[in-house]
Amino acid sequence: MAGKRITSRQHPEVKELIKLGQRKQRLRQSRFLAEGLRLVEDGLAAGWVPEKVIISPPLLSEHARKIVSRWDYPRMDLDPELMALVGDTETSQGVIAVFALPFNELDAIQGDLVLVLDGIRDPGNAGTLLRSGSAAGISGIIATVGTVDLSSPKVVRASMGGIFRVPWVMNVEPEQIVSWARAGHWQLVTMEPRGGIPFHRFPYEGKLALVVGSEAEGTGEAIAAACSAAITIPMPGNLESLNAAMAATLVLYQALIYRGL
Repeated sequence: MAGKRITSRQHPEVKELIKLGQRKQRLRQSRFLAEGLRLVEDGLAAGWVPEKVIISPPLLSEHARKIVSRWDYPRMDLDPELMALVGDTETSQGVIAVFALPFNELDAIQGDLVLVLDGIRDPGNAGTLLRSGSAAGISGIIATVGTVDLSSPKVVRASMGGIFRVPWVMNVEPEQIVSWARAGHWQLVTMEPRGGIPFHRFPYEGKLALVVGSEAEGTGEAIAAACSAAITIPMPGNLESLNAAMAATLVLYQALIYRGL
């Protein structure tokens, strides 16, 4: 499907797309962007339908041109200069998709293994947690108020497609998570750099909500008080702590090993 060619930054649609770089605008418009051919293809493969695809023909590789030509979605063509304003990458591949924000509720989180992101502010960590959680087949990711926006371009890009493959809920108050866990019989377990049960000895049974706190401040008081246990990854090399996303990935896969998966 051919798109209408837009060359002016003052075009109303271009203005709205540029605004999607801001969290408040993503929430207002109920939309977010996925940039790059591979990321857009991941969304399509996971069953997401874009509201629109944004293409800059001069920036497309021959491979991308062939793939894009097969898509039948509403399309807008932009000059490279405008594409750079809409996108977030240093070197645009000439492909961006606009997706509707999913407004999942806590009650929509099913299964028996979830991640709770409590105060994670680094987009790279949040994106990696989406990626690892998706790879491990978890049931969902819940992000507290104060955690980086999971729909931000840097998080979406760092998720490597995980953003499309695991349900996620944002901006949840800690007290809501505690109430949800109690009502659904979820065991809240926090990760601590020291003093907890060694992660390879913990019994990963039942409905488990693994809490990943801020690297600087740890898990917040409200959720920490409701946790039934703490898990620690031993570090005989005397390093103070691991990257939050790396630590959570280790624990997720230990849970899978324990459960025989």
